[in-house]
Formats: sequence, structure tokens, C-alpha cells
Amino acid sequence: MRRRDLLASMLAGCALSGCIGDHEPLPGEPGEPDNSEEPEEPEEPEEGERVEIVESVLIRENVGTDEETVAVGGVVIPREGVEVSYVEIRASFYDMEGELLDTTIEQVEIDEETNRWEFEVTYPQMGEQAAEVDEYELEVGTEL
Repeated sequence: MRRRDLLASMLAGCALSGCIGDHEPLPGEPGEPDNSEEPEEPEEPEEGERVEIVESVLIRENVGTDEETVAVGGVVIPREGVEVSYVEIRASFYDMEGELLDTTIEQVEIDEETNRWEFEVTYPQMGEQAAEVDEYELEVGTEL
């Protein structure tokens, strides 16, 4: 019973002070449109975000010989709604200790029909130097 009395007195006091009835809506108040901010335009993807590397693998050939070679092969695809006219892949090659051995950049041939662009970036050294490659890191460069 006391709750009802308390609620009734609060409503009566509020009505007297003008907090019930017509009032100007505050920005962001539920039920009222908030026109204080303009709609955000979708952001243009950053340089390396226009395409996505969906596959990559370290490829070794002629292992243990003076003709040993190492390359990184993979596939990139464009992000949804993005058109790209040029794609390049930068492969950084590292040894077992994480030391950078070399970096190579290759242009990717764009296949308009499949929207899957295959690439292969070859380490520039052969033989023992190629055998030192343990890991790689890829970066993408694009043009609209």
C-alpha cells in the first residue's frame, strides 16, 4: 500500500512541476528521430584491405641441392564491392631466428573471369641461401 501512496505522490508532484505532458523531445530520446548527426558514408577500404589473401604456402623445389629454390604461392580475392586494377604482393623471407633475409615484390595477374588471382613470389637466392628460409610474411598493394 505504501508503494501506491508513494507513486501517487510522485506523479502528483511531477504533474505540478510540469514534467508530465507535452515537452520538447531531447535528441536521441526513444521514439523520436535523432537528426543531430548526418548519416555516415561507407569508408573506402585502405590500401591493403581492398583484397584478401585467402591461401598461401611456402614452396620448396630441388631441396638439398645447389639448385634449391623457395617461393610463396597463393591466391588473393577482391573484397566485396571493391574494384581493383592492380595488385602486388610483397613477400618478406625470414630465417629460423626471425631475421629478415630478403623482400621481393611481384605483380599479380588479374583474372577478371574467376575473381581469384593466383600469385607466386620467388626468393631471389638459390641453394644454401634458399635453404635458410624458414618463414614468410605477405603484404598487399593495390590500385583502384
